[in-house]
Amino acid sequence: MNKLLRYAFISALVALTLPLAPAHAAPAPQEVSLPLSEAIAALPVEDENRAGYQRSSFKHWTDADSDGCDTRIICTLRSR
Repeated sequence: MNKLLRYAFISALVALTLPLAPAHAAPAPQEVSLPLSEAIAALPVEDENRAGYQRSSFKHWTDADSDGCDTRIICTLRSR
Protein backbone atom coordinates (compact mmCIF):
# COMPACT_ATOMS: atom_id res chain seq x y z
CA MET A 1 0.00 0.00 0.00
CA ASN A 2 2.86 2.33 0.85
CA LYS A 3 4.36 1.69 -2.58
CA LEU A 4 1.04 2.53 -4.22
CA LEU A 5 0.82 5.86 -2.40
CA ARG A 6 4.39 6.70 -3.40
CA TYR A 7 3.60 5.99 -7.09
CA ALA A 8 0.41 8.06 -6.86
CA PHE A 9 2.32 10.98 -5.33
CA ILE A 10 5.07 10.82 -7.97
CA SER A 11 2.47 10.61 -10.74
CA ALA A 12 0.70 13.67 -9.36
CA LEU A 13 3.96 15.63 -9.23
CA VAL A 14 4.82 14.67 -12.80
CA ALA A 15 1.33 15.67 -13.97
CA LEU A 16 1.66 19.07 -12.27
CA THR A 17 4.95 19.79 -14.03
CA LEU A 18 3.64 19.01 -17.54
CA PRO A 19 2.98 22.09 -19.62
CA LEU A 20 -0.68 22.71 -20.30
CA ALA A 21 -1.78 23.42 -23.84
CA PRO A 22 -3.60 26.73 -24.14
CA ALA A 23 -7.31 26.47 -24.83
CA HIS A 24 -8.53 28.16 -27.97
CA ALA A 25 -12.11 29.13 -28.60
CA ALA A 26 -13.60 27.94 -31.85
CA PRO A 27 -14.19 30.73 -34.34
CA ALA A 28 -17.72 32.05 -34.40
CA PRO A 29 -19.79 30.51 -37.18
CA GLN A 30 -20.31 32.75 -40.16
CA GLU A 31 -23.92 33.82 -40.61
CA VAL A 32 -25.31 33.13 -44.05
CA SER A 33 -28.65 34.24 -45.36
CA LEU A 34 -30.14 32.52 -48.39
CA PRO A 35 -33.44 30.94 -49.38
CA LEU A 36 -34.18 27.49 -47.94
CA SER A 37 -34.26 25.86 -51.36
CA GLU A 38 -30.72 27.11 -52.08
CA ALA A 39 -29.49 26.01 -48.65
CA ILE A 40 -30.88 22.51 -49.24
CA ALA A 41 -29.37 22.38 -52.71
CA ALA A 42 -25.97 23.28 -51.19
CA LEU A 43 -25.96 20.27 -48.84
CA PRO A 44 -23.50 17.57 -49.90
CA VAL A 45 -25.20 14.34 -50.99
CA GLU A 46 -23.44 11.00 -51.24
CA ASP A 47 -24.55 7.54 -52.25
CA GLU A 48 -25.62 5.32 -49.38
CA ASN A 49 -22.86 3.01 -48.17
CA ARG A 50 -24.03 -0.13 -46.39
CA ALA A 51 -20.62 -1.76 -46.23
CA GLY A 52 -20.26 -3.62 -42.96
CA TYR A 53 -23.99 -3.53 -42.12
CA GLN A 54 -25.49 -6.86 -41.16
CA ARG A 55 -29.12 -7.01 -40.08
CA SER A 56 -28.29 -10.10 -38.01
CA SER A 57 -26.23 -7.83 -35.73
CA PHE A 58 -29.48 -6.23 -34.50
CA LYS A 59 -31.20 -9.16 -32.79
CA HIS A 60 -32.95 -6.81 -30.34
CA TRP A 61 -35.49 -5.86 -33.05
CA THR A 62 -37.76 -8.75 -32.13
CA ASP A 63 -41.52 -9.26 -32.33
CA ALA A 64 -41.95 -10.35 -28.72
CA ASP A 65 -45.77 -10.29 -28.70
CA SER A 66 -46.14 -11.74 -32.24
CA ASP A 67 -48.33 -8.88 -33.46
CA GLY A 68 -46.34 -8.38 -36.66
CA CYS A 69 -44.49 -5.28 -35.37
CA ASP A 70 -40.91 -5.57 -34.26
CA THR A 71 -39.50 -3.41 -31.44
CA ARG A 72 -38.20 -0.78 -33.87
CA ILE A 73 -41.62 -0.25 -35.43
CA ILE A 74 -43.35 -0.11 -32.04
CA CYS A 75 -40.90 2.54 -30.78
CA THR A 76 -41.38 4.55 -33.96
CA LEU A 77 -45.17 4.40 -33.66
CA ARG A 78 -45.12 5.39 -29.98
CA SER A 79 -42.88 8.39 -30.64
CA ARG A 80 -45.41 10.01 -32.98
